[in-house]
Amino acid sequence: MPQLDSFATTELAVLPDSLRVAIDAAEMPGLGGGASARGLSELLAGPLFLPPIPGLTDHAGLNLTKSQTDLCLSGLWLLAGDLDQSHSISQDLTSAEGSFWHGIMHRREGDFGNAKYWFRKVGNHPVFQQLQELCDGFYEDPFEFVDLCSRAVKQGGEDYQRCQLAQWIEWQALMIHCLKQ
Repeated sequence: MPQLDSFATTELAVLPDSLRVAIDAAEMPGLGGGASARGLSELLAGPLFLPPIPGLTDHAGLNLTKSQTDLCLSGLWLLAGDLDQSHSISQDLTSAEGSFWHGIMHRREGDFGNAKYWFRKVGNHPVFQQLQELCDGFYEDPFEFVDLCSRAVKQGGEDYQRCQLAQWIEWQALMIHCLKQ
């Protein structure tokens, strides 16, 4: 199961307790479709997360816009391992962050060319700079990272684990950004 990194622990503490517990219980997302986080999937599919998303707007005391809520849901479905659910949300989001989630989803499904297309639509994003720092240079830019993941999926080993950890940092950084914007 993934552990929140120190930069994310405080920032993601604003999420409802049930959601944080489900995130903590999820398996580390793989580079492909990955593991299914059943508890997170059940929580996201439950009545708590039906529009207008009372779990993120009322219960937690957050004041998220519809766009922020959709961005967060796209990312949460990715963590849950449901690429189709994430895709159905991110494909309708026109923001850079929506394109970012969309790119991650296509990278995880193994459609590396399409992932790069969506990362081009993201443009220059502050999370990319943050990832360079947080990943000790392993995540130089999203296009190189797509190529690293593509090779790691084929070859496995240490590079697979490094990509997986960088992807987890990427998820946390983007989720925080979506909550704050």
